[in-house]
Amino acid sequence: MHFSTAAWISVVGLLLLITMTLGAPAQNLDPGLIFYESTRDENGYSFSYKTKDGQFREERGEINAETGLLVVNGVYGFVGTDGQSYEYNYVADQEGYRIVEKEAEIGYAPGLSQAALLSLVG
Repeated sequence: MHFSTAAWISVVGLLLLITMTLGAPAQNLDPGLIFYESTRDENGYSFSYKTKDGQFREERGEINAETGLLVVNGVYGFVGTDGQSYEYNYVADQEGYRIVEKEAEIGYAPGLSQAALLSLVG
C-alpha cells in the first residue's frame, strides 16, 4: 500500500500534534505521580514520568534532518495484574508505530558474561 507524500506529511503532522499535546506540562499533578519532566527545543521534545503503581514512560521526538519528518522513540512499562513487570520500546515514524527491540547499550553483548568479555581483551 503506497501513500502519497501529502498523506505522509499529514500523518506525521497529526502524530506531532498528538505527541505535543500529550507531552504538554501537566497542570494538576496526580498524587500518584512520582515525577514528571518535559522539555522542548527547536529539534523536538522529550518527556518522562513515573507513577507510584509502577507505570513509566520516556519519549523523545526529533525531526529527522534528512527527511524533515518527526521520529518518535520511547519506552513504557507497567506492572501487570500477574505482578510481572512489562517494558516495551517503540518507534513512530514514516513507517508507523511499532514495538521494537531494545538497542544494546555500548559494552553490552547479549549472551556473553562479563568474564567472557574481559577474557577477549586480555
